Amino acid sequence: MRFPLALVLLLLASCAAAKPPACGFVAHSVLPIAHVGPFASVASTIDGAPAKLVVDTGAGQTVISLAAAHRARLALDTRTTVRATGIGGTGTYATGRIGRLMLGDIPVTPAVVAVMPTVPLADGNIGMDILGDVDLDIDFPAGHITLYRGTMCPDAALPWNTPSAELRTEALMPPGMPATARPRQLLVAMELNGRPAMAMLDTGAGYSVVSRAFANRIGVTDTALEDGPVMHLAGLSPDAANGRLWRFEDARIGTERVASPVMVVADLRGVPFDVLLGMDYLAMHRVWLSYGARRIFVGHQ
Repeated sequence: MRFPLALVLLLLASCAAAKPPACGFVAHSVLPIAHVGPFASVASTIDGAPAKLVVDTGAGQTVISLAAAHRARLALDTRTTVRATGIGGTGTYATGRIGRLMLGDIPVTPAVVAVMPTVPLADGNIGMDILGDVDLDIDFPAGHITLYRGTMCPDAALPWNTPSAELRTEALMPPGMPATARPRQLLVAMELNGRPAMAMLDTGAGYSVVSRAFANRIGVTDTALEDGPVMHLAGLSPDAANGRLWRFEDARIGTERVASPVMVVADLRGVPFDVLLGMDYLAMHRVWLSYGARRIFVGHQ
């Protein structure tokens, strides 16, 4: 059978017995960022075996590599599978149940993960099935990630002094789930070449990617794209894909204007957004993600 995306509660070690209030922070823990290529990873263990896991806000499902599963002696369940879609297509993968996953010194309740043959540059990617249960302060310039247990209140201010702007969000809900459930994806509004677009903030993408369909709608033709340099793209999907680099006029994200951004234009089929904002943009920013409150902020150093 096919396993739905796991809803996994992340428990901070300092307050595992406390029941969180309806909103408000009750505890936090700070994890140093280790860079793996363009990505941010955190030191982790999988059932006691060391692992390097990339923080991936664009992944709905946590995945680990087959080699990492073998090191942790993780039993695979080939009857319970997960379908994972990336820029190179969709694949079906066996699952494994981790008895004890540690993110730094933070224990995670038993987690069901997808097991892929390989994961680029790391032992796995931590997705929003785990990270969506906490509020995240991802401070790339400072080199650390703070995880807050609890949910930001609707009228609360950020617990930082970094100049920032709140982005307008659109919550996409899992089928059949109530409106109060955690969103399947939390998208943000932006503009590209003066046209409105919906984007996903994806720390698991090395480059920002614009869907070919959206690029066509704003006047970037396939013929014009053929003159752009080819970019080879790979990720959590069975195959690699190619895109074309294109220099757009400008992008507006919150109160920030990015002049002449160079992005990859590629086929993004079956996704509900127009743009992936990857690490070429995010690495220079501080980002607050609260799936529970449906609020996203971007800070500028």
